[in-house]
Amino acid sequence: MISFDSSILLSYYQARAGVTGAAASGTSTTTASGGKKAVVPNAPWLGNAPAASEQVRSALNGRKFVDEGANASSLKGVSPDYKKLFASYQALSTMSALITQAGQKGQTDGEIKRLQTALTRGLGEVTSYVQGLSLDQMRLTTGAAMTSDKATAGVPKNTTTYTTDTLFSGQADAEVPRFQGDVSFGVAVKSFGVTTNITMDLADMGSTPRTMSNVVSYMNGKLKAAGFNTSFAVQRTAGQERTVQVGGKPVTLPATGDDFALKINGDIAEQVTFSAPTTAPAVYVTTKAGDPDPDKDSKTDDAKYENTLTKYSAAGTGGGANAGAPGGKVFTETLQGTINSVRKSVTGADGSVYMLADVDTEVDGKLDLNGQPIKGDSDVALLKYDSAGHLLYARTLGATDEATGLSLAVGDDGSVAVAGSVTGRLNGAVNGPINSGDTGATSDSFVTRYDSKGDEQWTVRRGGLQDDEATALAFGSDGVLYVGGRSKSDLPGAVGTDPSGGYDAYLTAFATNSAGKPQALFTQKFGTTENDSVSDIVVNGSQVIVGSKENGSATLRSFDVSANVVTENVSKLDQYGAYQTVPVTYTKTATVTVGAKRDLGSLKGGDLVGLKIDGGQLYVGGSTANNVMSINGATTAPSGGMDAFVGRMSLDLSNNSADALTYYGGTGDETVTGFDVSNGTAWLVGSAGANLDGQGTVGTKDGYVAQVNVGTGNVDWSQRLTGKDGYATPTSVAVAKTGASSLDALGLPAGTMSYTQSDRIVSATAARAGDTFQIRTRERGNLTSITIEANDTLETLADKIKRASGFRAKVETVTSGDKRVLKISPASNTSTIEIVAGKGGTDVLSALGLAGGVVRATKTEDGKTVSADGSGPVYGLSLPPELDLTSEAGRKNASMVIQRAMSSVRSAYREIADTAMGVKSDSSKSAGKTDGAVPAYLTSQLANYQAALNRLTGGS
Repeated sequence: MISFDSSILLSYYQARAGVTGAAASGTSTTTASGGKKAVVPNAPWLGNAPAASEQVRSALNGRKFVDEGANASSLKGVSPDYKKLFASYQALSTMSALITQAGQKGQTDGEIKRLQTALTRGLGEVTSYVQGLSLDQMRLTTGAAMTSDKATAGVPKNTTTYTTDTLFSGQADAEVPRFQGDVSFGVAVKSFGVTTNITMDLADMGSTPRTMSNVVSYMNGKLKAAGFNTSFAVQRTAGQERTVQVGGKPVTLPATGDDFALKINGDIAEQVTFSAPTTAPAVYVTTKAGDPDPDKDSKTDDAKYENTLTKYSAAGTGGGANAGAPGGKVFTETLQGTINSVRKSVTGADGSVYMLADVDTEVDGKLDLNGQPIKGDSDVALLKYDSAGHLLYARTLGATDEATGLSLAVGDDGSVAVAGSVTGRLNGAVNGPINSGDTGATSDSFVTRYDSKGDEQWTVRRGGLQDDEATALAFGSDGVLYVGGRSKSDLPGAVGTDPSGGYDAYLTAFATNSAGKPQALFTQKFGTTENDSVSDIVVNGSQVIVGSKENGSATLRSFDVSANVVTENVSKLDQYGAYQTVPVTYTKTATVTVGAKRDLGSLKGGDLVGLKIDGGQLYVGGSTANNVMSINGATTAPSGGMDAFVGRMSLDLSNNSADALTYYGGTGDETVTGFDVSNGTAWLVGSAGANLDGQGTVGTKDGYVAQVNVGTGNVDWSQRLTGKDGYATPTSVAVAKTGASSLDALGLPAGTMSYTQSDRIVSATAARAGDTFQIRTRERGNLTSITIEANDTLETLADKIKRASGFRAKVETVTSGDKRVLKISPASNTSTIEIVAGKGGTDVLSALGLAGGVVRATKTEDGKTVSADGSGPVYGLSLPPELDLTSEAGRKNASMVIQRAMSSVRSAYREIADTAMGVKSDSSKSAGKTDGAVPAYLTSQLANYQAALNRLTGGS
């Protein structure tokens, strides 16, 4: 009987597949040409690897992750490539053990922090090691192996088209309900400096049925008669079949009709402005909905929220003050991106709606806003919508760690400012002054100012030794930006009393100097010996009124600001690229004088939400359990528990003869999360208690929106709100005095349509000025840093990359969906470009959506894809600059990333093992794959060997 060890077959396949054990001491074989024997060592994943617990212990004790000498005794006589691959794999394996440990039950925050520190150190070690590697038979990169690196984030394309939301669903020849009755609007077209006004009154159609096509034909006839190229069209979307349950079985029903919308085909030479003959206030409400604990396990973070923007017409269906009555809701839009919550909303003079939102919901370990990658764990987003609910632009702060938005303001000239708190690095910010450092663990206040086009003008960051944050903003008529906030420690340059409480309140002001940079004018601190914070700011000429919550009480403080305005001649580039001397007027210094103070009484656990100036009077809104607030002229009584309240008073704070106070509430507790005033009417939103305004409970947790006449105390209109999973919390409200009109019926935006988007990279992505990435054109070559500048466009960045690569890189801008993005390719078959993340937290690759790694041309040899320059295959680890262990989603993502990298190392091992053993790799097997079906050729070989064994052994 001939004996044959069938495990040899299994060991051979395992070595080929890289999934389990192989021969105990490695394999020696002759080369394919019959030359010197090559030694193929056992891979570290085929047994003999340290236990996971030992790996974790070593890492936490500070042992190096990468150690080429760890397997020296078992790698004698083998190619040096094995040592380097095995050292890389062992480091990745240790990182995997750390991730697994972080996911174990019972891990404390302190333990996870230690594991996170070790993982970050390991990631840095592996990255540095791989970037310095030189392998004989292949190349390893920390990024991906690509033929081109195409970004996923870029600059929006300019477009001259605009499509409304669906206006009608049904048959094409049916009359559209929205078009019935008195529907008219104005179109002003400016062409070559001349403006022509056209009235679109559907009554002019006479007895012609007001179908989609007939209305479009009428409007196009008016535009054509005036000699313009701008036109309307019908946008038709085919209806979808519906599936319903009948007797417990699904039944497919045909579509009931198609969806129809209006499409505007504009002309770049024609500026179009829409208006309406009569208008009414429009009320915009943002709502966060969703069950906060769907699995009823407080230890899991499984909430899925939906944020919406709803527009109500205060005219209602009858033209009166019946806001929100049937037909009063104009639209509800689901906000795009991974928005956690909208903090505040404000309407602009152009009829648009600005929103400040926090973005911190993780999707597959990444953050995203409207297709725009986010760099840190959380970020701040500024969103601008037109009056029809279409997103005009999205801006992110670009913090590398965490940022929270807390306030938003819009100036009369369209300037926008956002403020909040930030932790970690924030490139491009002016530190003025700052005590904690830009990479400290404490939070600092930040303020960012944008121009009317949404381009960032400047960002200032300032803070003390302990936590502080900016919580309120207001523009003065002179463009000075007032900022209020709170700080746990003294702020540099602050004056005033030293309350020495937990959090102390502060007021500061910034002006833009002649160089376009922020300049702090003063910082005034105030408060009590307890916790204080600023809720809102309003400006009345030189008077600045601050509303604050001080030791639990609502407090108003008045300050008089005397500004020193100067004019300087400054050299600036004109539109032709030439320098011109122009006069620039700005506020250079200012002095502040403390004025009147008014204590409105304890809020008893409630909040002061906002201040508004309307009709020359000051309005204050919030929530309170105090039924005797220090505001005279109560027009309604409190309902008990926590109620909403609105107070009206004189701007000088001391005269209380014009006071008015109204409460709004039910038998339960109400909160106030948004507050606005227009023409003496206040709008409030928040969480609703039981029996609010006589309306029954709708969902599990309801919200409300209410319109209250402060002078009379009458509730003109109110509505309970519900949402996803029966949970709804309105988060903000903003009123546009002339925002509702006949344009709503046609889904058209009020104001001037813009066909251009900012082409700045820092505006369209999360990139910030000062962010970097690196490139090199040969293995172990010098890395050249490329830095993003404030005015960089895709074109200027492409030029930088070309020059840095010695023109070995082909860099172009290509279209991807509704964006223009960068695409980096080799300029020739012999060109190889490696793209590497920026150092020290400045990496911009993720913000641009670039994968990073080695970009090279490929060719096919013997059915196998290889590098065209003949330098061997390239294997990418696809390692990001950072990994997170502090959340479940972060740990899942980290595990996936490290397992993918380990798979690539196994693939690299198989490559050199196959070469040593004279085995041709199966080109159909993708790089990095470590499981799946056995290749057909190997299955056939195994079957033949097994058949021979059966004949030799009799099947035993």
